[in-house]
Amino acid sequence: MKILMVTNLLNECSEEDVWIANSFIDDGHDVKLVNKYYDKSLEDEYDIFIKRYSWIEDIDEFTVGAEESDYETRILSKNLPRINFDGKFDNQGKHYLSDLYSKGYPIVPTISDIKDLDKLGEHSKYLIKPVNGYAGYGIIEASKDDIEKSWNSNFVIQPKLQFDSEVQFYFIGNKYEFAQIFKPKKKLDHSNAEFYQPTEEEIKLAETLAKLNGDCFNGVQRIDFLKIGDTLLLSELEDDSPYMAIEALDDTMRKKFIDDYKTMVYNYYNKIHNNDDNKEFKKIIQ
Repeated sequence: MKILMVTNLLNECSEEDVWIANSFIDDGHDVKLVNKYYDKSLEDEYDIFIKRYSWIEDIDEFTVGAEESDYETRILSKNLPRINFDGKFDNQGKHYLSDLYSKGYPIVPTISDIKDLDKLGEHSKYLIKPVNGYAGYGIIEASKDDIEKSWNSNFVIQPKLQFDSEVQFYFIGNKYEFAQIFKPKKKLDHSNAEFYQPTEEEIKLAETLAKLNGDCFNGVQRIDFLKIGDTLLLSELEDDSPYMAIEALDDTMRKKFIDDYKTMVYNYYNKIHNNDDNKEFKKIIQ
């Protein structure tokens, strides 16, 4: 099988994508790592396309809604076999946070229309977040009086909350794998990740949110929460190209996660080719 993995090897977080690629190679597959500006002719040569941590991490190069959609649009329009291209949430922009909040899910209070500002209650500071932003880039901190000067329809608004920590739950498809906890910082620093043992209720909450992407979601989901006392509030449902911080895991857990990830890819691709009676593919992955 020929696998094209879209990533960014210039990112500080690219090591995990190299591990995943090497594990596929160890299984006998042909893997090419490319950035999101790759030559589109490669789409005629490869069997499956995996979106990984392809973001630009240099804030000086960051623009809201950057060019990542070019290759996504092509792969979707051609209906090519793909992993992490079909998310319903962060993949589509952050308006989902206000939608889920309005439906009563435990979400950091979020609105996408300034007319609904009173629904957030009174707070000293608010955060105005780009709909297509990531990793804390592009966020504006503002008082209630200043919001109208900073907000437009490409942003959502949240109160600035004081929280104890951030907890991230990692799923392959909608199957729970592990969780990590981070101390709050202005910009999330995965180097201080610690393994987190959630309660059964916390796992059920994360599973409920992961399953909103459907039973057949192909890819990794990272469900991010702010932890305030014993309460978890969803801050992000990252179904686009989540960084997984698997370097913080011990060797056994990391290997299990990568093996589960590969199994998800193989099962998905096998299902496609079973429909075509492609016996050669089944032989490849056995």
